[in-house]
Amino acid sequence: MGKTEQSAVAHARRIRRSDPDSSETLRPPGRYPGRTGGKWGFWSPPVDRSGRTVKLASEADRVELKVVSSERQCRALDLERHAVQTRRVYFLDTPDLALDRHGLIVRVRDMGGRPDDAVVKLRPMTSHTVPKWLRRKNSLEVEIDAMPGRRVCSGSLKARLGRGVVARTVAAGRPLTKLLPQPQRRLLSACGPAGLSLGDLVVFGPVEVHKYKFQPVGFDRQLAAERWTYPDGSTLLELSTRCAVGKAPEVAAQLTEVLAAHGVTPSERQLTKTDLTLRYFATAS
Repeated sequence: MGKTEQSAVAHARRIRRSDPDSSETLRPPGRYPGRTGGKWGFWSPPVDRSGRTVKLASEADRVELKVVSSERQCRALDLERHAVQTRRVYFLDTPDLALDRHGLIVRVRDMGGRPDDAVVKLRPMTSHTVPKWLRRKNSLEVEIDAMPGRRVCSGSLKARLGRGVVARTVAAGRPLTKLLPQPQRRLLSACGPAGLSLGDLVVFGPVEVHKYKFQPVGFDRQLAAERWTYPDGSTLLELSTRCAVGKAPEVAAQLTEVLAAHGVTPSERQLTKTDLTLRYFATAS
């Protein structure tokens, strides 16, 4: 495990000890080599404190199956022969990660020649955390993020920006918060810490991202591989695919078998890209 993961894991452990209601208190990620059995394969359903299986949220539009693995494990996928998309990713939060503690994520992406975007995400999201005005809109994307040993429902309010907007904003020294449209600001005000202003937010990033999309032999849909490279040269490699909620067990089992056939198994610690990035820059500052 590299320096980035070590510092992030230590921080995540502190969070789990201090917040017994964190979604991380679902069955903690452990060792997964060779674990391909079961209906969900690597993504076997987590359990709550009473031992009951955590079910998928009925209001979700889709499921994103994610797994973090090592560069060495993924060599057989031969990522470099596939077309690559490059992007730079920034997160916004307070220096002490107050938004993160309130289940809010603010991300801005420089898409490298394609239209940039910004998103404010509620994660974890439950029906009572969504403001009434937002429930009446069709702009909230509800998704289940599933990793080995962990599932969490999230709601994303996205905004499409123009090409090169993020790069020009950064080059001019203007705050990235200026790019957030009114609905996203309203969501931050409704669900964020009391008294928070956009001026309280600082930038975490950028992280250089290479994204590959391909269809492995034996898999009937596209797989995405994202390599996130941090300023110290450390990397995170995540594989993912999306599917309808009702298809999730079938797709998870199929993908597990395909990855296992290529010698790919989950890393010991499964951290989301957001978690790792926030912890990396928070501990570095």
